[in-house]
Amino acid sequence: MRRVLAVLAAAALGLPGPAACAAPPARPLSGIGISPGQSVLWSDDATLHADLDAVAASGAGWLRLDVDWPTVEPEAGRRDWSAVDRVVDAARDRDLRVLGLLAYTPEWARPPGTTTHAPPLDPAAFAEFAGAAAARYRDAVDAWEVWNEPNLPDFWEPRPDPAAYAALLAPTAAAVRAADPGTTVLTGGLAPAHTDGDGGVAPGDFLAAVYAAGAGGAFDAVALHPYSYPALPDDSGTGGWNSFVRLPEVHAVMADRGDAAKPVWLTEFGAPTGTGEGAVDPQRQALILQRGFDGARRLPFVGPVFVYALRDAGTDPADREQNFGVLRADRTPKPAWDVLRAETARPEEARP
Repeated sequence: MRRVLAVLAAAALGLPGPAACAAPPARPLSGIGISPGQSVLWSDDATLHADLDAVAASGAGWLRLDVDWPTVEPEAGRRDWSAVDRVVDAARDRDLRVLGLLAYTPEWARPPGTTTHAPPLDPAAFAEFAGAAAARYRDAVDAWEVWNEPNLPDFWEPRPDPAAYAALLAPTAAAVRAADPGTTVLTGGLAPAHTDGDGGVAPGDFLAAVYAAGAGGAFDAVALHPYSYPALPDDSGTGGWNSFVRLPEVHAVMADRGDAAKPVWLTEFGAPTGTGEGAVDPQRQALILQRGFDGARRLPFVGPVFVYALRDAGTDPADREQNFGVLRADRTPKPAWDVLRAETARPEEARP
């Protein structure tokens, strides 16, 4: 089965397979965005405005923004939206569309001894918060993503539970739509994972279980984080773990359940530079981004693509998490910046 999936993915991406096959024509992407990470909520004004000026200068039309429940409501019933307001206002001042990421749990709403990445004790409480966010930002946030990487134990403690996630997703989507009927609701972005071996659940398996739990009608699109590094996105020989190659598998899960018309949004995609595990040199980071854009344009079900991240979070080359930026920490460009700029400079119909 993995061999078959790799062959199908290679064909969909226009790559050579065991037999010659014609590549489908490339199409314009439906949008390009930046997923800068939660840090923008805590940036000082000068840093925030410089970073969002860089997002605008990149030509990207979307900003993915954490609408973080622990930040907004650290104590039950006491909400302070000012950190989110500041970024949303700055994004809209630059004509950026906003994808709001509804995620995480304050201490008062989660099991004792857990972190913010544990699901809430009461999904209805999370849904109520989400509905309040959708009402507040009805004219400013264009789409909502429900949780981040719920198929990993790092983000759904202590272990992924698709049925429990479905029980969170369904009321949250209903609350968001009640506040803003015209908005778009996405599943939480699913990360690369193996169902057996690393504590995570493979994206296709996780999504199938969400459908089985009855939440298929809750979302308008599936969000995916199809990281492939250090491999190239179109390396079909890595199809056992390369989640970009396995994009057709995820969409097949949707199509088998009558959702072929729903898109898959790539809400994080990129590669780290530096010397950390799995990191690549700046030229390969640029090549990964270019091959990703090229491949996404050949998959008709792919929606907007969000580059992770704008700027390096630090300067330690050995810390992989500090080095995902297409800009260095001092905002000097890596070669991947030029790839991003070239993609957003495509003809008008290809732009967000």
